[in-house]
Amino acid sequence: MTDLTPPQDAYGATPDGFVLKGLDRIVADQQARARAMFGSDVDLTSGSALRKVLDAAAVHVHELWRALENQYYANFITTAQGDALDLLGADLGQKRQQLQATGEIMLALSGATPNRVLVLPQGTVLRSTPAPHHSLRTTAGVTLNTDEFGNAPAVTVAVQAVDRGHDLPAGQAVELEPAWAKAHLALGPATVTVVSPAPIDGGDLVEPDDVYRARLLGAPRTLWTQNAVLARILDVPGVRDAAVFDPLGGVDASQGAFGTYQFGQHRFTPGRRPGSPAFFDVVVAVEPGWPWSQDEGDLPAVYPGVREAVRQWRPISVLPDIRPANQVDVGIRATLVIQPGHDPVAVRGEILATVQAGVDRLRLGHGVLHSDLVLTARSVAGVVDVQNLRLRRGSPGFAEVGYDGAVFGDAEELSVGENLILAADEIAQFGLDTPLIELQVASP
Repeated sequence: MTDLTPPQDAYGATPDGFVLKGLDRIVADQQARARAMFGSDVDLTSGSALRKVLDAAAVHVHELWRALENQYYANFITTAQGDALDLLGADLGQKRQQLQATGEIMLALSGATPNRVLVLPQGTVLRSTPAPHHSLRTTAGVTLNTDEFGNAPAVTVAVQAVDRGHDLPAGQAVELEPAWAKAHLALGPATVTVVSPAPIDGGDLVEPDDVYRARLLGAPRTLWTQNAVLARILDVPGVRDAAVFDPLGGVDASQGAFGTYQFGQHRFTPGRRPGSPAFFDVVVAVEPGWPWSQDEGDLPAVYPGVREAVRQWRPISVLPDIRPANQVDVGIRATLVIQPGHDPVAVRGEILATVQAGVDRLRLGHGVLHSDLVLTARSVAGVVDVQNLRLRRGSPGFAEVGYDGAVFGDAEELSVGENLILAADEIAQFGLDTPLIELQVASP
């Protein structure tokens, strides 16, 4: 690969990366060698035999340079692709994961009284029958009802497999997961009929390079840091988000003894004795449908999974206090001005679905911005204006954690333009069936 290029023309591996030699540069180098070997008067015109041989060889040399470039960038996670990225992931102990199968099923309410309404929330757990069971979760909320004559129309809802790499064929028998339904639904004599008319597939595929690369870049390279523990917790199935508080033994304001220390009678701190226990706190937000403890259904519980993940990474005598995050219901009240000819129901549904997707991406402690919701609503086709938009905050379920001012109590409605601020242990959730939503539609 030696050439007669001037020293200032650096090709190959350089401090700034790999510099690919272009085809024109290769041709010029080969012609320079030919003149040095056969004399300056050698015939290198386009019709000469020597020129044709050199041009043919230049194409193969250029392909070799391209292969060297690919090999160079295959050594780095940020630029590797395909099999090269798999090899780098194997070095970190992180294999490329299979995807979760997706599809649609049909649900209908049967055996219910007339005019019965049943709301199945996002994350409703279903399972295939007979054994071995494969669990599914709905990815959106759905409302089932019967009319005044007791008839129940079927409703289609999207589902996602819980286990990676498992597909279900069309016509597979599916039912509500009994333990989950008993804990979360009040069906009474009614039952929910589930039909799977199309296959639930895609589990045989693997995650794409960009998803796998992001996971590898977040893989911990150290044994015990806050980020290393957090990365392991986020890999536990069912964990939406998590936060690690006080990893080095600082002040824990949630403990009952906080604020009772007698500064005038004791030393401020004697320091931790070697071997004595130290504690840190882990707050975990759970995805819809996943049980916190094992008595809530057949799905793997989140709490034991997080506890086991932390146990393998914590130092001796450094113990976790694992607690569920406070789920805060978010609602909105606003007046939508839409253009004539647009379906108000369709516009309302698209706005709510977009807001739900945006709220689902928020992490622990991240509030909901008023401006984001206004921009989301105005981006929907047919919306002319959004007036008097107010955020509403539902009362979170009380948990034994209170970092940074979590609010418990009645629901509240904020002023126009005010953002919904969340504490560090709170995470926002937006349900399409929440009574906190009040959208009025008007024409200009």
